[in-house]
Amino acid sequence: MRILLAGALALAAVSLAAPTRAQDPAADAGSAMRACLDAVIDGAPVDSIRAGAVEISREKQPNACTVTVNEGEPAVVREAVLKAVGERRERFSPARTRWDPGQFASRETLCSLPGRRHLNVVISTGMPGRPLKLIATALEAKDRDARCDRDEGLQKPALQAAPPAPAAG
Repeated sequence: MRILLAGALALAAVSLAAPTRAQDPAADAGSAMRACLDAVIDGAPVDSIRAGAVEISREKQPNACTVTVNEGEPAVVREAVLKAVGERRERFSPARTRWDPGQFASRETLCSLPGRRHLNVVISTGMPGRPLKLIATALEAKDRDARCDRDEGLQKPALQAAPPAPAAG
């Protein structure tokens, strides 16, 4: 009986020590971004879904897919999303025009190479300590955004994120 109890305790300790996918928002964000890129670029069948701290919102018109992350370290989540984008053969690069981050720590746009499909990824990284950690949208536009190739000065987004709700006290 003692051996059986020791084995059960060891198994419980191993399962607690090994993080699961649900406990790794950065890995989940990277996977979700890959799915969004596959949906927008390759037409993969991806539906809107929420799993733990990560949500995918898929739109057909326009052809767009958004990943929202509500847990994790914002910079680490951002790196996982950038890694997923960097794995694509489309070779996304930063737009020449910069964006005002507003209520985010950073806001950036990545563009596919000119002369091909007009693909963009917009990444807004949350501030440390705020509930929203990251929003990243992959989209296909009808025309190439001139800001991909030309610096048009600091841009302000048309839609600003709503301020976080005050903490309950």
